[in-house]
Amino acid sequence: MATFKMGKIVLKSLFTKPATLMYPVVPREWQERTRGHVEIDVDSCILCGMCQRKCPANAITVDRAGRTWEIQRMQCIQCQACVDNCPKKCLTMKPEYTTPGTEKVIDTIAIPEPPKTEAPAAAPAAGGADGLKCDTEACVFCGLCARNCPVGAITVDRAEKSWTVDKSACVQCGLCTEKCPKKCLSL
Repeated sequence: MATFKMGKIVLKSLFTKPATLMYPVVPREWQERTRGHVEIDVDSCILCGMCQRKCPANAITVDRAGRTWEIQRMQCIQCQACVDNCPKKCLTMKPEYTTPGTEKVIDTIAIPEPPKTEAPAAAPAAGGADGLKCDTEACVFCGLCARNCPVGAITVDRAEKSWTVDKSACVQCGLCTEKCPKKCLSL
């Protein structure tokens, strides 16, 4: 009885396609929604830290002082939360997976200094129709928003009770709104 079952399997396998791919001779064709690994465009990254805060697996580390962006590939769950929340859209999800290995892969990428440009005059505190706005009546001018701004777009003068934002430099990452103790900032 077992011989007949085995014979049936052998005959079936002779006339069907192989179940495995001819890798590496024939490269794999990735399907449209395959999530493989995160890549970064170092030229447009501002080190705002949004990807680090939104990563549910804590696989991304942003070091503003050292100007590095780091991802632990084996800890990343390919959820695309960092890609979706990046204000500069410098993160992308590539369909190819990282090469398997015996050690944990931690990619540390150095982010170059942005080119020095002359800053335009700052906008008034009231703001325009769009962008970052501050309710100056509720604001205590503590300066936490300015200290946490990754691009230095906010200026707070506590003595003069003034708050200004350079709208051309603001990337609307939301760090200032989260750090504001009075919640008087809005995007």
